[in-house]
Amino acid sequence: MSTGDGRYGAIRSGMSRGRLTGRLAGMSLPRQIMTIAFWPLLEQVLSFIASSISLFIATHMGTPREVTTQIAAGMGAIGSIFFLGFVMQGAVSMGATAIVSRMTGARRFGEAQHAADQAAVLGLVVGALSFLVMYFSADTLVRDVFRLTPEAQDYARRFVFAAAPTAIFSGLVFAVNSALRGAGDTRLPFMMMLVADGLNMAASLVLVYGFGMSIEGLAIGMTLGFAAAALILVCLLERRRRRRLRAAQASPAAEESPPGGTPELGLSLADFRPDFSMIRRIVDIGLPQSFEVFGMWAIQLYCLSVISRLGDGVFGAHTIAIRIESLSFLPGFAIGTASASLVGLHLGAGSVRTAFQVIRRCLVYSICFMGAMGVLFFIFPAFFVQIFAGNSSDLLEAGVPVVRVFLLCEPFFAAAIVMKMSLRGAGDTRRVMWVTYGSMGFFRLFVLWCWNHFSPETLNLTWIWVLLSVDMVAQTLLLYRFVIDKKWIRRKV
Repeated sequence: MSTGDGRYGAIRSGMSRGRLTGRLAGMSLPRQIMTIAFWPLLEQVLSFIASSISLFIATHMGTPREVTTQIAAGMGAIGSIFFLGFVMQGAVSMGATAIVSRMTGARRFGEAQHAADQAAVLGLVVGALSFLVMYFSADTLVRDVFRLTPEAQDYARRFVFAAAPTAIFSGLVFAVNSALRGAGDTRLPFMMMLVADGLNMAASLVLVYGFGMSIEGLAIGMTLGFAAAALILVCLLERRRRRRLRAAQASPAAEESPPGGTPELGLSLADFRPDFSMIRRIVDIGLPQSFEVFGMWAIQLYCLSVISRLGDGVFGAHTIAIRIESLSFLPGFAIGTASASLVGLHLGAGSVRTAFQVIRRCLVYSICFMGAMGVLFFIFPAFFVQIFAGNSSDLLEAGVPVVRVFLLCEPFFAAAIVMKMSLRGAGDTRRVMWVTYGSMGFFRLFVLWCWNHFSPETLNLTWIWVLLSVDMVAQTLLLYRFVIDKKWIRRKV
C-alpha cells in the first residue's frame, strides 16, 4: 500500500479520523475553504493586475494606431509561447501539491518535507528546459504558425528572447509554492508572488517610460521579479528549516508530532540531491497534466493560427478578450486551489465524505462568483475592452461582441476549473487529461477545421468564441460524471 494512500489515515496510530491538524483544525468546511482560498484569491488578483499592466503599457506606448494593433497581436503570440514553456512547470506543481497534501493529511510530515525538497530540485530542472524550449521555438512559432505581420512578429520575438530566462526562476518558485499550498500554507506563496509581480510592474514602468526600452523593458521587468522571488523564497525556507532542526534537537518528538499540529515546510540546500523514487512519484502524478496542458496548447495553437489569419486587429481583440476573461478566473482559481488542497488533505486524513463535500461546496461558490462576472461583462463590454484597446477602434469593434459571449461560458468554466483542480488534487490527473483531449480535440480541432476548410468566409471571432463555449459545456458534463463516480478516492499517490 502506498504511504500516501488516503486509507493510511484509518490505521495511523493516535489519529482521529477525518480531522485536520494545524490552523485548519476545528474549522467548519466553509471556513476551511475560505481560509485556504483567501491568499490564492489575492494572488490571482495580483497576477491579473501585473499581466494587465504589461498589456496596458504595451498598448499605450504613444505609438500610432496601427502599431498599437500590431503590438496587441504580438502580445497574443507571446502568451502562447510562454504557455508552452510553462507546461512542464505545471506538471511539477500539480505533483507536488497532490503528494504534499496527502502526506500532510496523513501526518507523515517527514515525507511531505522530502517531497517539497524534490519538487524544488525538479522545478529548477524543468525551469531550465522551459527556457530552452521558449528561446528556440519563438522564431518558428511567430513566423510560421501565427502568420502575423512582420512588425507584430518583431515585437513578439524581441519580448520572448529577453524574457525567456524568467522560466529558470519561475520553475523553482512555482514548484515550491505548490508544495506549500499542499501543506495548507497559501500565505507565503502569495507573498512570493507579491515580490515577483510587484517588482515586475515597478521595473517595467521604470524601464519603459524612464529609459525608453520599449517591449524589452517589459521582458526584463518580468525576469527581475521572478529572480528576486526565487532568491528570497530559498533564503526564507532555509531559515525556517534550520529553526525546525534546532527545535527537533531540543525535543525529538517535535518533528513528527509538533505542538501546533502541522510543521511548516522548509527547504535545505544540502538536501538538493535528486531522489529518483520521489521524483518518479511527482512525475507520475504530474506527467498526465503535462500531456494534458501540452495538448491544450497544441489545440489552442491551431485556434490561434485560424484567428491570426483574420487580421492583426482580430487577433489583438482576441488577446484583449482573454485578458478580460481572466478577471473572472480570480475567484474561480482561488476556490479551485482551495478545493485541490482540501481534497488531498481530507483524503490523507481518511475522510472521503468530507472530500466530496469540499468539491460540491466549491462548485457552488465558483459558479456564483464567475456567473456574476459574466453578467457584468455582458452589461458593460465596451468599458472593459476600452481599457486595453488604447487608440485602436479596430480592437474595440472586434472585442465588444466577444466579451458579451462570456455570459454563456462563465458558469461552465467555473465548474470545470473546480472539478479539474479537485480531481488533480486527488491525483486523478489521467482522466482529466482524456476529457480535455476528447472535448477540445472534437470542437477546437475537428469542428473548427471543418468550418475553416469548407466555409471560411463565415468565420468571425464572435462565433469562434461561441464554439469555445460549447466545448466548455461538454467538458463540464464529462468532468461531473467523473466526480460523482468517486473513482478518484482510490487513486494512490
